[in-house]
Amino acid sequence: MLVYRKAIEYCLLKNKKTKIINKNRSFCDYCGIQLKWYENIPVISWVIQSGKARCCQKKLPMLYPIVEILMGILFVVFYRSQISDIRFQVLELIFGLIIIVFLVFSAVFDLKYMILPDFSTIVLVSSALFLWCARYFGNLNYVWSAILSFGFMGFLYLITKKKGMGFGDVKLAFFMGLFLGYPKIIVAFYFAFVIGALISLVLLLLKKAKKKTPIPFGPFLILGTLVAWWQGDNISKFLISNF
Repeated sequence: MLVYRKAIEYCLLKNKKTKIINKNRSFCDYCGIQLKWYENIPVISWVIQSGKARCCQKKLPMLYPIVEILMGILFVVFYRSQISDIRFQVLELIFGLIIIVFLVFSAVFDLKYMILPDFSTIVLVSSALFLWCARYFGNLNYVWSAILSFGFMGFLYLITKKKGMGFGDVKLAFFMGLFLGYPKIIVAFYFAFVIGALISLVLLLLKKAKKKTPIPFGPFLILGTLVAWWQGDNISKFLISNF
């Protein structure tokens, strides 16, 4: 539930922008003071403190409670979407929750800092590999989906001269293919590119961005992954039957 806070702390530690008293515990984004346990309660702490840091009274981002609420919603949706599956076991539940946590972490981090951390992508790939070994070992559909997704995004990365997207997106695509397989990976890419294009167009029309303003693509890939994960089969069947 504290994914956004951990994203902030990771960046602060990496860039050494704040003097941290204890880097192994949660700390204030601004003054580096170690936080008390009651300052880390999702949503509740933010509300009680009126959206301000208790130690230095500086305003905290609204994204804190938004992301914490979103995490709770995603956990519930994930559980309800999987509970009817007889193959749904404890380990799959655990790794599914891990994947949700690090997808949200990556999306938030990319939105704020325009980069997808390698360590979160490694966790995602490792989790997808475990699930593949547990459920579909020997099914090369997922392996080929991972390789082709990596190649497709890598090709776009090169032809746009590394300006259309970052290499972090290319590495994330490998996870997407390995985790989703075909045809869900097609659904994921479709949603990512369509939603990404629509939002970019809206930002341009509202003059919130210019043609050369960099817009992180990772969050759109992650949104596409979630849509395909939970509704990919239904969407694929609908498209096949109607088109």
